[in-house]
Amino acid sequence: MKRNRETLRVRSQLAALAGALSLALPAAAQQITIKEGHATIKSGMDHWAFTLKEAVEKRTGGRVKIDVFPGGQLGQQTALIQGAQLGTIELVQVATEQMTVLDPRFNIFASPGVFDDVEHADRTFHDPVFQKEVLSITEEKNIRIIGIACESLSEYASREPIRTLADFKGKKFRVLGTRTETEIMRRVGATGVPMQLGEALPALQQRAIDGVRAGIVVFVPFKFVTVAPNVLRSGESIICVPKLASKRWLEGLPGEIRTVILEESAKAEKANVAWNIATMNRMYGAWKAQGGALYELSTGEKAEFRKRLSTTGEDLFKSEPAVLKAYQVLKAAADRARTP
Repeated sequence: MKRNRETLRVRSQLAALAGALSLALPAAAQQITIKEGHATIKSGMDHWAFTLKEAVEKRTGGRVKIDVFPGGQLGQQTALIQGAQLGTIELVQVATEQMTVLDPRFNIFASPGVFDDVEHADRTFHDPVFQKEVLSITEEKNIRIIGIACESLSEYASREPIRTLADFKGKKFRVLGTRTETEIMRRVGATGVPMQLGEALPALQQRAIDGVRAGIVVFVPFKFVTVAPNVLRSGESIICVPKLASKRWLEGLPGEIRTVILEESAKAEKANVAWNIATMNRMYGAWKAQGGALYELSTGEKAEFRKRLSTTGEDLFKSEPAVLKAYQVLKAAADRARTP
């Protein structure tokens, strides 16, 4: 009798353990689905997102799934930033200029004359001092920057050709919205009109604006050639794209999953820089194949352009100590990155 009771007790314990395991195992193996959103199409943002998706899903054996939403499907860039802050979108990519809604120090990224080219900007952004003092500033807003890659030099697509600085006078150009961009436009006699990317083509079609300040990697896939077939290759600054994660969401992931995402994000970022450079060069040929024209300022005009823009950062930020300090950190990092 006693043996029967003991047998029943052991069986009961085994049954309870089996029940617990049946609940625990699905939870441990539960799939994690991540949404990634960005505003462009067929761009470096696509490349980074799909490179990350493939690597993470393969490395986790399918336990983690990343759904990519390009072309503003989850909202334009301001909405994407808000989604990351709230944790409703786990990963997003936006231009640095759009990050001013979080902190005015992001005005510094559009400063003219700081970078020599895309590779120089990439080296600058990986400077340890710059990463610690500037790229960490979003974390108090529940956003962690897990990467940043530069996609294109700044350029101007316009209805009428811009061949000289005088051709800018009186015209309105779509800009991302930073004070820096607006000031650049003012210094060449034009007006900067802050506007989301998805609104730019309709605004051109309606003649609400005369052109768009962006880059060739935007102009080609969005077919700006149909309305603004003239591109001025000015290259006074760089268009860069931080890769953002909702901080609380990232910190709430299982440790091994978080490690995979951060490691694969870094690898995707490195691959993205090389892809962006190759794509930017390829896009110039694609633009001409679409029927578009490319222009550059003369040597004298370039010198005058640089002269007008040379003090933009110092003049804009001198009344804002925090922004000025960030700008000085950026310039110092750029100088270090320029040294062979």
